[in-house]
Amino acid sequence: MLPILFTYFKMNVLVLDGGASTEINNMGYSIHGDPLWSSRMLMTKPELIKGVHKSFLEHGCDIIQTISYQASISGIQKYANKTAEEAKEVMQKSVHLARESVEEFWKDYQKKAEASDSTILADKKKPLVCGCLGAIAVQFFNAGEYSGAYIDEVTEQEIVDFHRPRIAALLEAGIDYLALETIPVQKEAEIVTKLLREFPNANPWISFQCKDGNHIGHGEVFSDAVQSVVQDGLLKYVGVNCCSPLYVTPLLQSVQKQRKAYSLEFVTYPNTGEIWEKETFGETGKFIGDNLMSSFVPAVPEWIDLGASIIGGCCQTTPKDIQGLVDCVNGLKASKK
Repeated sequence: MLPILFTYFKMNVLVLDGGASTEINNMGYSIHGDPLWSSRMLMTKPELIKGVHKSFLEHGCDIIQTISYQASISGIQKYANKTAEEAKEVMQKSVHLARESVEEFWKDYQKKAEASDSTILADKKKPLVCGCLGAIAVQFFNAGEYSGAYIDEVTEQEIVDFHRPRIAALLEAGIDYLALETIPVQKEAEIVTKLLREFPNANPWISFQCKDGNHIGHGEVFSDAVQSVVQDGLLKYVGVNCCSPLYVTPLLQSVQKQRKAYSLEFVTYPNTGEIWEKETFGETGKFIGDNLMSSFVPAVPEWIDLGASIIGGCCQTTPKDIQGLVDCVNGLKASKK
């Protein structure tokens, strides 16, 4: 029986989608060797992207993320031979495709809900769209978002100049949330937080990549990194992603002081616990290690009790995995009625 810990349904717990790029790769489209990664598909396979979005929507998620993690104005110019304006349009296409997917899914869903007497179907809200952006490390295409080793190679102005047009493009296209995710370095997170003051309607979260239950990828203490980005009161959401699900509980436990002081809500979307092993960052890589989804879903009630209000999956998590999260959250909601 699931533990009854629930201070949490004072919050509206939402389920985020999972590893969209994993789904693209699983469909036979090799993207690991492409410096634009899954963002290439915005230009070559837009209907495939919509299909992936709809798969997660059909498995019950409340928020889908745009396929724009690896995208940037400069990167699309360089690797797709586009002008700056064309690159901006590609980034915005990620939002348009997500919106179209939601609209098409929602039209069908409402018909299903009207024909059913299910309370869960009737209570569901229209899914939301989150604009997804990775760290400046994505421009180096060397998995730097898992170590933060790049931080001494870039200036504060370079970080600002990289992120500003990406953020502006997604916001202009119309998103409900903005995720600056897989950030491994406290310094970059602080710079991005300062930059977000230019975008007061962004509804952002900053999500750290963590290498264990206490430290972010570059080695800073997670609670210190969180304190540094929430202390001016700008962020409502902060979180962790693309780390082992085994790290999430201790990480959230370490920031309960900040949760109370700043009325924070946490975003958690770990991967399955498998690790990307590579000879070079590209086609020769593979995921190794154990899939920890069996310990992922049972931990969800505790994560929510620790303040997580948005929960999903990152690399290697499938629509079926997200369905497991949805079923868990719906079960918890039903138990409180």
